[in-house]
Amino acid sequence: MLQRVSTGIPKLDKILGGGLIQGRTYLVAGETGAGKTILALQFLREGLSRNEPCVYVSLDERVGNVLSGVETLGWNFWPYINSGLFYPFEIRLEAAEVRKYGKESKAFIEAIRRVTRGGPISRIVLDPVSALATGAKEEFYVREYLREIINYLEEKCNATTLLITDIPTGSTRLSRFGYEEFLASGVIVMSITRLDGRLVRTLYVRKMRWSQMDPTIYTFDIRSGAGIVIKQPIDSLIGKTTTPEVETEDVEDNEASPS
Repeated sequence: MLQRVSTGIPKLDKILGGGLIQGRTYLVAGETGAGKTILALQFLREGLSRNEPCVYVSLDERVGNVLSGVETLGWNFWPYINSGLFYPFEIRLEAAEVRKYGKESKAFIEAIRRVTRGGPISRIVLDPVSALATGAKEEFYVREYLREIINYLEEKCNATTLLITDIPTGSTRLSRFGYEEFLASGVIVMSITRLDGRLVRTLYVRKMRWSQMDPTIYTFDIRSGAGIVIKQPIDSLIGKTTTPEVETEDVEDNEASPS
């Protein structure tokens, strides 16, 4: 029987058919400001609360900025770092290296091994994975480069991984380069939609292998302490006047989840 991993968001676990499948890789896609990094950190925070070794790899922003920024939600990751349970770090790989070495490049994997001292990894986030290949022209090298990383994390570490990718605002694409979604076992899409004169954050599951997923597009809020709180389907709001205070039973379930 497939083992499930909680995302830290109870309603999302239900949408996914019981949570993520342990040891598989998933893509979280969305435009700037949609909440991708917060979802990823909520996923890691859930693992840390269960004493699972977790890794956060920043491929774009300074890790210190991420950790200090998320403190505005009331989340403090430093105790987990000090205890050796959480490994946040940065990796900067030049596009030339991806083009030159392709599938044979071990720099990324070796960096993870060094930081974790070869220890076990339960959950990992690569944010954003699109930064690994920016500027690389040969699609084959980039695809195989990402495939090797995913295979290592799944087969050698048995880690449940989130790949964060940014997509242009208004785009119908599921990833930056158009093939990340084929390497992942599932795809979660986050967006910002204009509805009745205001902006509404939305989330839906586009793909989930080996699960009976719910494809409904849901709205969500980002709240201090709770993080991402999934609310009602966006279809139920069309043509209605809504306020941020509207809540559902799902919201109460989410906020009651263990931190």
